[in-house]
Amino acid sequence: MVGIQYSWDDSEKTVIRMYVGDYWDWDDLNAAIAGISDLINEVEHQVDILTVMRPTTKLPAGNITHYLKDAIVRLPRNTGTHIMVGGNMLCNRALRTLAHNYNCMTGRLLQTNSLGEAYRMIARNRPEIHEPQEWVA
Repeated sequence: MVGIQYSWDDSEKTVIRMYVGDYWDWDDLNAAIAGISDLINEVEHQVDILTVMRPTTKLPAGNITHYLKDAIVRLPRNTGTHIMVGGNMLCNRALRTLAHNYNCMTGRLLQTNSLGEAYRMIARNRPEIHEPQEWVA
């Protein structure tokens, strides 16, 4: 696969799944972030992002921390957690660096090697929604 593809992962529009191909560049990331932002702006509730990337996928030349930070801060306010599934060591280290160095990203950039664990992470970080009949006076 070339470039970056993304789409809604569920019919409730609460999760976007992004696939990073074997051959991509920072322009592909910028285009994907713009498209993902459009999807997130369609709804008012929290939307989480799963990024699936093979560990063997190479990163484009350039300052990865700069490009990732720029991409993440351009996402809408109702963006929830961003979970990297897979990814190579350099990408995962850059995400950890961002999560530790910027308070606004702490707890919002997570990593795992399994989709199942990614969905569990999303469930743990999702705000609880109570229906009116569940309210206790």
